Amino acid sequence: MALLGLALLGNLLNGAFSFWAWRTFSGWVDEPAAVDLGQATAYDAGTAVAALVLTLVHLTVLVLMITWLFQAHRSDRMDPSRLEHRSGWAIGGWFVPFLNLVRPYQVVEDVRVASQSTLGRQSDVVLAWWLSVVGASIAGRVTAALVSGAGASDSETISAIASANLSDVVGSVLWVAAAVLGILVVRSTTRLVEQSPHVPASAAA
Repeated sequence: MALLGLALLGNLLNGAFSFWAWRTFSGWVDEPAAVDLGQATAYDAGTAVAALVLTLVHLTVLVLMITWLFQAHRSDRMDPSRLEHRSGWAIGGWFVPFLNLVRPYQVVEDVRVASQSTLGRQSDVVLAWWLSVVGASIAGRVTAALVSGAGASDSETISAIASANLSDVVGSVLWVAAAVLGILVVRSTTRLVEQSPHVPASAAA
């Protein structure tokens, strides 16, 4: 949860930076003579630092999220009859193409439902968290495609960078939402597992 908080802060700052970059480059599209090489250099440096920091933070969050989810799913606090997926999917589900669009969400729901017999599937908070994650990932791919699709001329490059930063603003907002909702998901799900009535007598003792 602490790292999710760090991801929240990092994406807030990145969103603010991308918004500045979008406004700046959009202005240069309309007035090419206004291009400021100093601002362009600052943008390059800021982009490199933001990419490095956010990549490290997101990878660390992913590793810890997978570890948390796997341990919870295979714990003796689960009711096996209510589990719809094997524990291995808590790891593999993040990496199998196309399946990774739904399987991590399904495994989290597995943990919720199997820890408490009275719970039904589909928590609104878990669904909102996962939609935010998927949406942010899609926005990231759009941003990368816009940058790589920059034209040969300076005006086309500036226009492409402006569009890419607008897409990055959207992605940052979605990552912030995903971080906030992720904290709620981890906290509430962990509480459900800790309070599970399915703990064997030996473990409870």
